[in-house]
Amino acid sequence: MRGRRAVRMAAACSSRWKRGGQRALTVAFATAALIALSACASDPNTNNADTTAAPAYPPVPASFYETWSDGNGEVNSYELVEERYGERREGNAVLVFAAEELNRNTYVKVESDATPQDQRMYVIKLNQLRKFPTGIYDYSAMTTVFSVAGSHLGHHPFQAARVVHTTQEWCGQVYHRVDLTESGWKEELRSYFEAEGTQDRVSPAARTDVEDNLWIWIRELGGRVLEPGETVEMQLYPSLWELRKTHRPFDAAPVVVKKDAAAPFETPVGTFDAYPWSWTVSGRALTVYVEAEGAHRILGWEDSRGGRARLARSERLPYWRMHGTDADEARERFGLPGFGIAG
Repeated sequence: MRGRRAVRMAAACSSRWKRGGQRALTVAFATAALIALSACASDPNTNNADTTAAPAYPPVPASFYETWSDGNGEVNSYELVEERYGERREGNAVLVFAAEELNRNTYVKVESDATPQDQRMYVIKLNQLRKFPTGIYDYSAMTTVFSVAGSHLGHHPFQAARVVHTTQEWCGQVYHRVDLTESGWKEELRSYFEAEGTQDRVSPAARTDVEDNLWIWIRELGGRVLEPGETVEMQLYPSLWELRKTHRPFDAAPVVVKKDAAAPFETPVGTFDAYPWSWTVSGRALTVYVEAEGAHRILGWEDSRGGRARLARSERLPYWRMHGTDADEARERFGLPGFGIAG
């Protein structure tokens, strides 16, 4: 990744580790720190690692680890307008951010002691869900991104390790996954549609990223990466949801990402100062508005095809435990569609 100035990106090579929140996850932080320090000293991967001299990344602040080890996830719901089949559709979107440990070899969640400490890595997970009707039937699209807080396989901190997308609608469903490996981005596509069918291939990964990961990167969770008015150029693979809608292949293209000066941004839950981050991929311009202070939440977005979203509710809570019928009140708070309770 390169910029018109030396781009300051968040790093995991930090000597400051502070306890807070759930003890087990915080201990994992400290372990991840030691692993990250070792990785920063020497990375044996060569095929797709960025072998150019790495900039001196600033340390990730202790507040990052305190926030993301508190035993909660960040849940944000949005009023959504999504373009599909040339028309604007009203629906709802949810962005869920949470901290997890992944097995660095298999990219699956660590849930036991079976995975040694040196085989674990700390990630920020983003689940992005969009639901909207298209005529008589509904669309449900979900993209999951696992973004590594430290350097992984020689790539910059907060680089995607795995991106998974699924779409369900009445015609059929599609599963699309890309993994960052030593040999490149390993792609797996399983589609209901004949023209796509079953596909497996590997694409170059050196000095690239996936657009879906920008939704984590631009939040600057580990420290500022661009000053207002600055830009950075990168080779970017389009969002898997965008590829789903356009039926295009997983190919990278040069993209300029810009961070504009903060300005007031209105949402149903209030007006906040926000940094507009913008880029154009495959002829589609997108602007995402990130809260300038505090948690740097994503306050909304809009694209050149008429799509838009505005934050309707945001809370930090242990959503994975809230699966009983008594959680229906929380659904109402977030403005999510209800399905009723069986008698």
